[in-house]
Amino acid sequence: MSGERLRSILVVGVLAAFLVTSVPAIGGTKGAGGEVGVQAAYFPVDMYEPDDTFEDAYVYDPAVDGNTFWSLRTFHGANNEEDDEYDIVAISVEETDTPIWIETMHVAGFYDTYITIYDEDENQLETFDDNDFFDSTYSESAYFLAPEPGLYYVEVYNLSGYPFAYELYITVGNARRVWGDNRFATAAEVSRLQWDNTGNPYYGSGYGPQHIVIANGINPADALAGGALAAQLEGVLLLTHRDRLPWETYEEIWRVSESLYWDYDEVTVHVLGGEAAVSESVFEELQDIRHVTQAYRHAGPDRYATAVAIADALVDEAGIGATAYVVNGNAWADALAVAPVASWDYAPVLMTATNAVPQVTLDWLDENGITDVVIVGGESVVSQAVFDELDALYDVERVAGANRYDTAKEIALYGVDNLGMDGALATLVSGDSFADALSAAPISWWTGAPVLLTPKNSLHVAVAEYFDESGEIGTTSGDGIGCYVLGGPAAISEAVYEAFRDHWMVLLP
Repeated sequence: MSGERLRSILVVGVLAAFLVTSVPAIGGTKGAGGEVGVQAAYFPVDMYEPDDTFEDAYVYDPAVDGNTFWSLRTFHGANNEEDDEYDIVAISVEETDTPIWIETMHVAGFYDTYITIYDEDENQLETFDDNDFFDSTYSESAYFLAPEPGLYYVEVYNLSGYPFAYELYITVGNARRVWGDNRFATAAEVSRLQWDNTGNPYYGSGYGPQHIVIANGINPADALAGGALAAQLEGVLLLTHRDRLPWETYEEIWRVSESLYWDYDEVTVHVLGGEAAVSESVFEELQDIRHVTQAYRHAGPDRYATAVAIADALVDEAGIGATAYVVNGNAWADALAVAPVASWDYAPVLMTATNAVPQVTLDWLDENGITDVVIVGGESVVSQAVFDELDALYDVERVAGANRYDTAKEIALYGVDNLGMDGALATLVSGDSFADALSAAPISWWTGAPVLLTPKNSLHVAVAEYFDESGEIGTTSGDGIGCYVLGGPAAISEAVYEAFRDHWMVLLP
């Protein structure tokens, strides 16, 4: 049984057990994400209790336990004798300037926390309150460089004073993996990372994304332009089968829109592609979800026209600037890498054939006040003839590398150099498979971390080159947070994840 599946079973089990007075202790290491939604007044003890003092703290040793630690934790309220206001974990550090990245995420209850770091003499070093990436959430993130080897304490404080359950992640290194058992679950986990508090009664109603983009998770043709739409609408992108809505997607739509529902706010679902991509029965099922107030289908007779329909929706919902990004309609890697960059530029992603620009694309550019066009990809995917055709009408530039990995690096650097994206960060996805990259645009837009690609079994040299060329290698981001890797070991191997997570070590003397 996979670690993620075991972890999901544990989370579901403890949520079901919140209504009883005695349950088995649970917890674990590693993992990402999980389902939420059950609220209850009583929370069982977790496997690390008592852990409310420096003396009782669980000591996490990366050399023994691995560089990623996960545990499900519970508070019982500030006045409950079984637990006080704090959870404390000790971390053993062996190298000066070791990065320690801590995140807490809501599971259930009246959740609010902050994080404080102490040295081994119990001197307070730094306090973090509210997630630096997702500033509308009560989740916390803390990024800390250990000034010397030794023991450090992470204290999670129950700011709400009420009972709640939460997940605690600790990563020794610069990257945390976010994934589920399949592509649909991974997209849901990315959504939850952005909006974990939507079932939190302490937060109140009226919180969550008002736009949910749905794409076919098996065939990316109609989804390639959708990432820019989801990101610029501050929404999420979830995946479906053509003829069946996966339960992971259904449950995430329900969860992520729960708070908005109770505030009588609108929740709009945007379905990408015609019935060949998402059947009418799935569209109707989406419409019938209680929390959804309206659903629209953005589609054309082919992928080029569908990209134009998505661009029209972007104009209607958010507005755009004077720039458009153009990719080959069959080059999924280029399209997914450019989506967050286009979002930072308030721009759509349109499509072309290799040797000629479809008329539907030309018409849209002409009718929407575009003055600048950025072509993504080399001449093998977007020919010089296409460049010349567009250059006669617009101010055109090409951003490209020798292959998809180099092109992703170049477009990432374009986002850093021209749009203010964060050169100390990257969002890493597989360059072999599109599945987990489809949902990357919204999270990359939120964090300012451009998308980079890598093969499954070896970290591509373009990834290290990106950090070298961004001029920010060895720095923390403006918010002092690390990077996310999207997808499980089947998409990006554990060795590649570890190499990316530990890239900071190249700075050691």
